[in-house]
Amino acid sequence: MSRTKQFEDGIHNPFYSRVGRRIILIMILLSGAVTLLTTLLQLSWDYREQFDSIDQRQLEIRDVHSPLLSASLWTFDLVVLQQRLDGLVNLPRIAYLKIISDGYVFEAGTKVTESVVQSTYPLLFQHPDSSSVEQVGQIYVESNAQDVYDYLIRQFIYTLLLNLVRTLFVCSIVLVVFHRSINQRIFAIAQYLRGYNPRHPAKAIELPHSLWLSEKDDELDWLGEETNKITTNVSLLYQNIRQEQLRLNDFALVSSDWLWETDNQGRLTYCSEHMRVSLRINVSDKPYFNQVDALKDCTDLHRHLLRHSDFYRCEEQITLDCITHYLMFQGLAHFDEDKFLGFRGSAINITELKIAQLNLQELNQNLEHTIAVRTADLKQSMAQLQKAQEQLVEQEKLAALGGLVAGVAHEVNTPLGIAVTATSVIREATKDLHTAFNDQTLTSVQFEEKIQQLADGSAMLETNLARAAKLIRDFKQTAVDQVSESRSQFVIAHTLEALIASLHPETRKIPVTPIIQGDETLQMNSLPGVITQIISNLVLNSVIHAFSDNDEPTILISFHQSETNIVFEYTDNGCGVAPDLHHKIFEPFYTTRRGKGGSGLGLNLVFNLIKQKLKGDLTFDSELGKGIKLVITVPKDLPYDG
Repeated sequence: MSRTKQFEDGIHNPFYSRVGRRIILIMILLSGAVTLLTTLLQLSWDYREQFDSIDQRQLEIRDVHSPLLSASLWTFDLVVLQQRLDGLVNLPRIAYLKIISDGYVFEAGTKVTESVVQSTYPLLFQHPDSSSVEQVGQIYVESNAQDVYDYLIRQFIYTLLLNLVRTLFVCSIVLVVFHRSINQRIFAIAQYLRGYNPRHPAKAIELPHSLWLSEKDDELDWLGEETNKITTNVSLLYQNIRQEQLRLNDFALVSSDWLWETDNQGRLTYCSEHMRVSLRINVSDKPYFNQVDALKDCTDLHRHLLRHSDFYRCEEQITLDCITHYLMFQGLAHFDEDKFLGFRGSAINITELKIAQLNLQELNQNLEHTIAVRTADLKQSMAQLQKAQEQLVEQEKLAALGGLVAGVAHEVNTPLGIAVTATSVIREATKDLHTAFNDQTLTSVQFEEKIQQLADGSAMLETNLARAAKLIRDFKQTAVDQVSESRSQFVIAHTLEALIASLHPETRKIPVTPIIQGDETLQMNSLPGVITQIISNLVLNSVIHAFSDNDEPTILISFHQSETNIVFEYTDNGCGVAPDLHHKIFEPFYTTRRGKGGSGLGLNLVFNLIKQKLKGDLTFDSELGKGIKLVITVPKDLPYDG
């Protein structure tokens, strides 16, 4: 049901009131809890009372009737004895009687098979002359406790049903009263606010009143009065804001400067008319600054915007209609306490001033000196960029290894947790066996059950510890390989399997399980760390970029020997790469996830490792929607340098 339909129904029907239903639910739960508690207390009282009556009845047999039965036994009046027994079983709470005397047995009533309350008393006869007491037998008494349980259950159900009917009746009355006195008036206020328009304010709200259920000037009337005050103030505020908005628009239209505003995400939410026309911006689309064609190359401006702090005198050069313009941007960062809200700023056109400044610099400087200085600066910049690239490549390796550490730690937690649980099971089973053995209550069934628990716990413990050990072993091998560039003789399949196991925390996010195909005995003498770094970067690149719209992702890694080379083929069925981007994907810092965690160094690192470290070659093929295929050819025996 839509909110509007529920709102309309709630005005007339109390059962559509969410607040009313919640209050009734709370009342029912509280009443039910109190009823259940009192019923349980009464049940406990009746339970004790009923069993006390059984005890009293059996004591009555011992104290009142046993002397008569003893006299009948002493005089050997068996007919009277049996008649008395038959009469006693008709007493309440007495189900069965049995007298045993010198091998004779006398019974009356029906023997109880379940829920029996039993007692045995001696039959004593007192001689009238000598006052001596002699035991002539014993009497065995049984009472049926099931009758007590049945009586208690009937009382429990009857009490609960009676209280349930009473609670429902009271709650229904309360719901109707609540709806008439509160809910309808709240709905009237809500209905008034739903139709309120500050541009065309309606007359003040007047709340309805029900006889006996509501009174004048109560809390809801106060709420209605405050609502009228608030709507009046909002209408006045709207008119003032409207006037200020018109004034601001007039100032922005006549101003030669650009005025702009962004939100906390850096999206352009407002710009003056002159700026909008010059840059051909549709403000309703809320574009980012770096999405505006003319401002894409304004790196200083983008850097200032990312810092979330005030900036001034930010000079940028842009091209509009094949004409170069120079602009000076400045912006004020707005915050709500520590929360960044966005920028408000302006841009001044300083083209004429900048051109005059450039002409003056060109006249005052020697052209050859300028070229030499710029060449030196360029060399220095290239050297710095090369050094920065090498540092970023090393950081890329360490970042990948750090991701493996976090992922494998999470993976190892699962089998270790299960192993701890299995240890607890074994400890509890051992404790139970020890206790039962010491108490001499150990049965063969219990012994077999506890032995089975010990076996299951041991198997669970062994399996999960083995699993954790394998994870740690695979990760250790992969980690050692990735940080080491020492050459060795290694089995290709084993190295790749250990790598794939360590990458499981990342591949299961898709989820996808890379498949390895190739001769499991094939070996090569090369750099295993470089091989694992290459395959790791390819797998992670597919996980990040390839399978966003794929329900059945697959990654296949195959290898085989071709003459003196080892050929690796890496394929996936992801989104693929457009043909016009094939020449860019191996360039440093090229990424489609700029600002989302992509560094643009993953595939460039793969390219450099294959070419420089492994002395190999690679080919790349892909189409949109058909995945990618990389063929890597490296020497089986890596030649020594020099």
